[in-house]
Amino acid sequence: SMEGGGRAPSMDSCSMRPPWAWLMAVACFAHADAFAPAGTGAFARRSGFANSARTASLNLPRMAGEEAYGEFRTQVITDIDDTVKSSGGVRLLWKVGPALGGIDTQFKRGAFYPGVFAFGAELASNALPPNMAPAPMAVLTARARELKVFLALKPTTKLCVAYNDAAQKLFDEWGIGSPKWGIDCENTVLYGSVAEWILQFRKGWRKFDNFKKLRAQNDDARTRYVLVGDTGEYDQECGQRMSEECPELVRGMFFHVISEYSWQDAPPSGITLPADRTFNGVPVHYFRTYVSAARKAYTGGLIGPEALLRVIRQAQADLADVDRTDLKWADLKRDTEVAIIALGQALDPPKTREDPEEPVAEVPETEEVPAVAAVAAGGTWSRFKSFFA
Repeated sequence: SMEGGGRAPSMDSCSMRPPWAWLMAVACFAHADAFAPAGTGAFARRSGFANSARTASLNLPRMAGEEAYGEFRTQVITDIDDTVKSSGGVRLLWKVGPALGGIDTQFKRGAFYPGVFAFGAELASNALPPNMAPAPMAVLTARARELKVFLALKPTTKLCVAYNDAAQKLFDEWGIGSPKWGIDCENTVLYGSVAEWILQFRKGWRKFDNFKKLRAQNDDARTRYVLVGDTGEYDQECGQRMSEECPELVRGMFFHVISEYSWQDAPPSGITLPADRTFNGVPVHYFRTYVSAARKAYTGGLIGPEALLRVIRQAQADLADVDRTDLKWADLKRDTEVAIIALGQALDPPKTREDPEEPVAEVPETEEVPAVAAVAAGGTWSRFKSFFA
């Protein structure tokens, strides 16, 4: 399939192959190298997925409402600190003063989150109207405009270069989107002020005010918005105001759940996330890793299945230099397993009691990973769990 530039795969052609074959291909594509012992990747090489992303096109079925071509284009709006890169939880006056940009201490200050750039590029490039370029990435940040001489984003800034590199890779390997996509530093970066550093509660209002300025300068009626932020910088307030102002223009919101200390003592299921919900009809999603964000974007019809797999692979690649015993890998592996299960459910839904040929097992209830229980009861997970060891 060629998302954003080709025809959606036929469901008839997909149904001609047994569902387990599709899930095996997905498992090979997403997991072969990342969770095998470092330096192996033998299964991926035998399966033919190791060296060519283009040859791994799986023609997976799309979610309802997700098409190869769309009526609208998506402009991704993002925060920076604790959304794209970690603030490191640095505070003024050692540890008792206000936070300098955020509270995340799991990643070192300035570290980019695995898969964040691929996620943005996939959202912006999915289901574009014919002959229409992706909308540039927009930035709503609490960084003070009075300090732009020190904090301003420039085309040569590492963050801006990384977004452009993600777009270049997506275009070169898959023919999707535009190799020139990225942040328009002159027009789509909107700053806060020093006042928000002193009066923290103004940050949500400031970001919303900047969104209104962004919307006013956008003269294309075919543009819709997706907000990506975090739970620590009043991004949710901004999102709620956006949904009250123009819910018909906002396709979804994704909030990175960050923690200053609780991640260190979290159970194997990870820190507790708020329940996904809606703001005035706009879907609101919470996530720990960008694999989880991509899964929720996929199930919401904002990206296709192959885009989800690409984000998984990129997130794994971004963590390649991190020790496998680090909790960052535990978070990524857990969210990757659930993402593969979501694809498996779309391909091979559990049997219902109306099917007389096969009895249905009782689905155990679990708050941590409900998809695991559902697929385990349907039998699919037991067939493929060996890929996730």
